Amino acid sequence: MPDDKKDEPTVSFRVFLPESLRTEFKVWCARENTNMSEKARTLIEQWVQTKIDADKKQRQ
Repeated sequence: MPDDKKDEPTVSFRVFLPESLRTEFKVWCARENTNMSEKARTLIEQWVQTKIDADKKQRQ
């Protein structure tokens, strides 16, 4: 996460998943010694950054 966002307030939102997918996600997070919230945040940050990068490239 960029430094300027570390002090930004956090919010919550709900995600609806099949139970089996949630379970697998939870298991893999545990194997990586992280929690589901942190992993979801990391994945979302990566996805958003790819969109920003693609948009910048397209505008060049």
